[in-house]
Amino acid sequence: MPSEAELTVVREQVTAEELAELGIELNRDFPGSTIDEFRRYPVLSEGGWYIVVKHQPSLTSVSREPWRPLGPVSLTSEGLVV
Repeated sequence: MPSEAELTVVREQVTAEELAELGIELNRDFPGSTIDEFRRYPVLSEGGWYIVVKHQPSLTSVSREPWRPLGPVSLTSEGLVV
């Protein structure tokens, strides 16, 4: 059991089809880059939580969609109808 808490973020791979849906053409927009250089993951900014797709070598955002208000935190009351 680790003695210190560790924060990790899963950075999911993005498919060529997903990049195409976002209007990204590798040869035109990121010459010399490969599909393996793009990842999707949550970020927290001054505007709240977002799910972003970024080109990892340059950290250029390709997509930025609003996420849940508390990000990865799920309340036990979530989905409860009162």
